[in-house]
Amino acid sequence: MTDRSEKKLNLSITNPTVFEAVKMIIALLIAFVIMFGVLCLISDNPVHAFVTILTGPFAKRRYFGAVIESFIPYAFAGLAAGILFKSGAFNLGAEGIYIISGVAVAAVACTAVTTSHFLHPILCILAAAAVGGVLMIIPSFLKAKFGTNEMVVSLMLNSIYSGIAMHLIRKYLLTKTTSTIGSRDYLKTAKIGYIFEPLRISPCLVLLIVCTIILYLVMYKTRLGYQIRLAGANPKFAEYSGISAFKLSIATAAIAGVLAGTGSACQLLTQSSFYQPDKTAVGIGFSGMLLAMLGRNNPIGIVIASFLIKYLEQGANVLYFSDTSVPSEITAIIEGIVILLISSQYFLRGLREKKLLQEGLGKNAR
Repeated sequence: MTDRSEKKLNLSITNPTVFEAVKMIIALLIAFVIMFGVLCLISDNPVHAFVTILTGPFAKRRYFGAVIESFIPYAFAGLAAGILFKSGAFNLGAEGIYIISGVAVAAVACTAVTTSHFLHPILCILAAAAVGGVLMIIPSFLKAKFGTNEMVVSLMLNSIYSGIAMHLIRKYLLTKTTSTIGSRDYLKTAKIGYIFEPLRISPCLVLLIVCTIILYLVMYKTRLGYQIRLAGANPKFAEYSGISAFKLSIATAAIAGVLAGTGSACQLLTQSSFYQPDKTAVGIGFSGMLLAMLGRNNPIGIVIASFLIKYLEQGANVLYFSDTSVPSEITAIIEGIVILLISSQYFLRGLREKKLLQEGLGKNAR
């Protein structure tokens, strides 16, 4: 009974979960210190600039609402990348899925498939999720069957999907009102409205929360999740345990594709009124990979990391209005430093090993 209580109340850095949380906090503090140092070099009032970045989104409700609205598609991209990385896969196809799924969203959103304001957005999301789920499988299938390099294939497919998206929009959905390559305006029934407009809270936030909870339960409470984590941690042991690498890679890729397609639909139906393949969803998939690293491939951690990065970006944007000497990309410093420290195998490892040794010696002494 005592042993169980000690395990439950273990808040030492020897606990892997606590250790990761401590690493994240210390990495953020180091990044903030370095960012302040940079602000001292480029800003006339570095203290004001630093405080504005940290508190700027709270200055107005629309600023904080922009954070809530903008982080959702990035969180979905992070979830998609996180489950792939957790399984040990190097499928980098989320970027292409975001772009090609946008065509599915635009096709359904520009077509009067229904007059229901409730059903039309759902059909758009389902179309994007289906396209994403199917197309994300391709690199994993080719690797499992023919031994191709998953990373190379997925990167090449990103370019291919981008080209296909441009062709489909130009041929079937092109608008005639502007000179840019973009789709016709979505029908009003396809747009996703706000549950609470002042903070731009839409049903997509609810969908993100539900998907995050489900993915967390799948990853840590089900047999499939155990197999995914085992395959990522020790592929050989997973193989010797009788786990089908082919089925597992296909299932993981399909889940990631559905998440990426859903994220694309949420972004398009809330933040734009038409689709431009070369502008609207570009870069989100690659950003999701960085967010997955920040969140340590944990669904909850990824969502928190996505919100944090978008919060800081909005703070930098608010600062830019009052101090143009500070570029809005200043948050990239924080993001880069935190990723370097979090992904490092040696950051704080010595401290944890010392603590483990002390606890081990203490138990032996008893």
